[in-house]
Amino acid sequence: MKKACLFFPVLFLVFLGAGSVPATAGETTTTVAIVDFTNTSGQYLPKIGESAAEILSVLLVQTNQFKVVERDKLRAILQEQGLAGSGLVDNGQSAIQIGKLLGADLLITGSIVAYREHSVEFHGYGLNTKKILTEMTVSIKVLDVTSGQIVLASLFGDQVEKEDSGFLKTSGGDPSRILLSKVLQSTVNHLTKEIGTAKSTAATVEVSFISNPEGADLEINAVYYGSTPLKLQLNPGLHRVRISLAGYVPWEKTINAYEGLEVKVTLERKVEQKKEED
Repeated sequence: MKKACLFFPVLFLVFLGAGSVPATAGETTTTVAIVDFTNTSGQYLPKIGESAAEILSVLLVQTNQFKVVERDKLRAILQEQGLAGSGLVDNGQSAIQIGKLLGADLLITGSIVAYREHSVEFHGYGLNTKKILTEMTVSIKVLDVTSGQIVLASLFGDQVEKEDSGFLKTSGGDPSRILLSKVLQSTVNHLTKEIGTAKSTAATVEVSFISNPEGADLEINAVYYGSTPLKLQLNPGLHRVRISLAGYVPWEKTINAYEGLEVKVTLERKVEQKKEED
C-alpha cells in the first residue's frame, strides 16, 4: 500500500535577515536554538516534546546549513532568566534577549497538535486482515531573533500504516517516533529552501548611530546593543530606537532603516543638571 503524505501550509512570512545562510565558501551557517515541543494532541505520548527537539537538532545539523545551540545551554539560560520555553517564541522581547545571550539567529519550537489511529478490517479467503493508519500533525514556529518577528508558522503532517493478517505483521517500531521523524524532515526541507531563498531577497542594511556626547546607551526594539557611536546590521524597515545617557534627556524615535542611514542625535541636558551648573 502506498503511503500518503500530507502537508498543511498555514502561514509563511518571508524571512527578513534571518541570520546566516547555507554553508558555502566564504559564508557562515545559521545558528538556531530549539525549544522543547509541547504535546497538545490530547494523546499520551511520553517525552514526545524532548524527542522532537532532539530529532530536529540532528536533522538541521545534517544539512550543513545550521548550527544548533546545545539544549543544556538553552535550558540554563531560560532558567536563569526565569522563562518558560513553551511560550518563548510568542514573547518577542524575551526571545530577542535570549537569542542574543545564546548567539542564535533563529528560535524554533512547535507542538504536536494531532495524533490519531484508524483501523480497517478486511475479510476474505479465510483471512482477517487489519490495516492500522496513524496520522500526526505538528505545528512549527520560527522566530527571527533580530527583529522579534515570527517568520514561519506552519502545520506539517504525515501518516504511516502497518498491516496485521494474523500470520503476517508489518511493524517498524513506535509509530509516533517514526511519524515525528518524517514530519520534522519535511519541516527541515521547507526551512532549508526558504532560508536560501530569503538570502537573495532580504539582506540586512548597515545603519550608523552617532550621539553628542558619545558613549550613550543604544537600545533598538527594547534590546541593548552597546554605546555610541555604533554601526549595526539591521533588517530593513521600522525600528524603535532609544539613545540615553545619565544627566541627559533620552532620545526615542521610530526609524525606517535603509542602507547607509546615519542616525545623528544631540542629547539635551536635563533641567536639573542645568540648574546645578548655574
